[in-house]
Amino acid sequence: MLLVRGVRLGMKVWGPLLAIVSACMWGLSGTAAQYLFQHSGIQAGWLVTIRMGVSGVMLVGWGMITRGVKPMMAVWTSQDRRVLVVFGIAGLLGVQYTYLAAIQAGNAASATLLQYVGPTMVTLWVAVHVRTWPRTRQMLAVGLTLGGTWLVVSSGQWRTLAVPPLAMVLGLLSALALAFYTLYPMKLLSTWGTLPVVGWGMLIGSLSAMVRWPVWVVPDFRGGIVTWALMAFIVVFGTLLSFSLYLMSLSHIAPSTASVLTSAEPLVATWASVLWLHVHLGMLQDVGAGLIILGVVLLALRPEGTCQEMGIDQKISV
Repeated sequence: MLLVRGVRLGMKVWGPLLAIVSACMWGLSGTAAQYLFQHSGIQAGWLVTIRMGVSGVMLVGWGMITRGVKPMMAVWTSQDRRVLVVFGIAGLLGVQYTYLAAIQAGNAASATLLQYVGPTMVTLWVAVHVRTWPRTRQMLAVGLTLGGTWLVVSSGQWRTLAVPPLAMVLGLLSALALAFYTLYPMKLLSTWGTLPVVGWGMLIGSLSAMVRWPVWVVPDFRGGIVTWALMAFIVVFGTLLSFSLYLMSLSHIAPSTASVLTSAEPLVATWASVLWLHVHLGMLQDVGAGLIILGVVLLALRPEGTCQEMGIDQKISV
């Protein structure tokens, strides 16, 4: 009995921990990307092509070594291959490109905060899908998130924007992509597992991005060893591990829970941007950031509906 309780407790802790660690890695990689955009001449599209391509090759290669070639290729002989292609392009490529492009157009702090309208989208979609009217706390969280978003992008001014318009649009698109990326692949993951889905999805996204940003058109690198070290960090920790750990967390917790636990990301990205890159946020923008994070926390505290209630199988094998 004690062993069973211990296993259950471990499962409850393990899922949230994976989601939080992945969020911290993603937040730091966003700040690292901002440094590269400002000091190395790298463009967001080219960086996305590289980070997804390298991560995809590593994941698929590792899967073929540990699982075998046939299990890794099996998804391509099924009807799920169409779903996988959509996930790779609209999910993985969508969320990565819009996020990095928002950083390049603005900064990592504002881009990450805007992306965190995504959990509100996930929560509202779940409420509609299970035909349950949002609770008072959920509605309050939505209001806080939207109000905080307005303060971040406008600093309280109706006629002016504190964030460049392009950065604002891209940041909100990244929120939409985050919601899609969280909800769309659940059945795909439950059938084929995290490694094949993420590995092939990364390669699909990279090949799609290569049409517009070919890797052989190398930007004019500046910064030497620092540039290469930050690129390695973004690829390994900010892409390979963060995306894999986030999707692995979905084997223990529901999508809406996973999405709100990643509220560590805007905190890490904001602190790193302020301390490392000396990004300045106005007082009302700070208030807006606090409202967004408070809204996310309120969503995390609400009673959780299960994936089974949404008709989604939550089990993922790694």
